[in-house]
Amino acid sequence: MSNQAAPGRKKFTITAYREKTGAKASAELLQLRKTQLDIKGKITKSLSGGPKTVPELAKETGIPPRTVLWHLMTSYKYGLVAPVGKTDDGYFRYALKEKK
Repeated sequence: MSNQAAPGRKKFTITAYREKTGAKASAELLQLRKTQLDIKGKITKSLSGGPKTVPELAKETGIPPRTVLWHLMTSYKYGLVAPVGKTDDGYFRYALKEKK
């Protein structure tokens, strides 16, 4: 994959920085990003089947509840998910927000 911007497209700041400095991400950083994307994908896939609570998502995806909650709150902050009600136990159910 080329880091060059296509003609007429804006170059990402990180791409310009890498070209200028020759900096490369560490293997640990690349692995962390891969893991985060994997977790996000599993949660998104699970929520595409309908609203779920943190414990339901944790059980279905095999991701620890604390990690599920962190990713949900980050997704909520950026408007990707929203609470859509509560269970009798007091857990919020979260659903994917529709893209506009």
